[in-house]
Amino acid sequence: MKNLSDTEIIQAFGSNVNKALEEIYNRYSSLVYGVCLKYLGSREDSLDSVVEIFHLLPLKISKHKIENFSSWLYSVTKNHCLMKLRTNKRQTAAMKKYIVLNNKDNSDSIEDIEQSRNLENAICKLSNEQKTCIELFYYQKKSYNEISAITGFSVKSIKSFLQNGRIKLKKIMEE
Repeated sequence: MKNLSDTEIIQAFGSNVNKALEEIYNRYSSLVYGVCLKYLGSREDSLDSVVEIFHLLPLKISKHKIENFSSWLYSVTKNHCLMKLRTNKRQTAAMKKYIVLNNKDNSDSIEDIEQSRNLENAICKLSNEQKTCIELFYYQKKSYNEISAITGFSVKSIKSFLQNGRIKLKKIMEE
């Protein structure tokens, strides 16, 4: 497959997905990583995104008519990163709002107090790992490395617990 053009490799997705994906990965993984790093700014988040993008690539390729693969892949990567940033921004804003509500003086409105209690109840529904990471990160303002030292979790696991915890909190709060 190394001698095939991008167009020929894309056509090979129908008959040999694994080989075609491997060749695309060999050719473009550094490009995808570079774009992710540019938008996300974090090595770990960028590496995670590269895996996510290449995992979704066969499905995306089957849904699109691709004229220029490298330009198309750049757009897919950029859009993936922007979506990830938007999602993280929304989740972080919700957590900041909660922290502000919990750090107010006693002049909280009934609505604020109720929302605060709902979030506390939602946090109780998280896994122990998610709950611990959220409490250390958002309430005690600990860094990833500090949380790792306290819990023994890897930084990658901490990021995963935080992200999955925020997603689960959002779903619980919307119910």
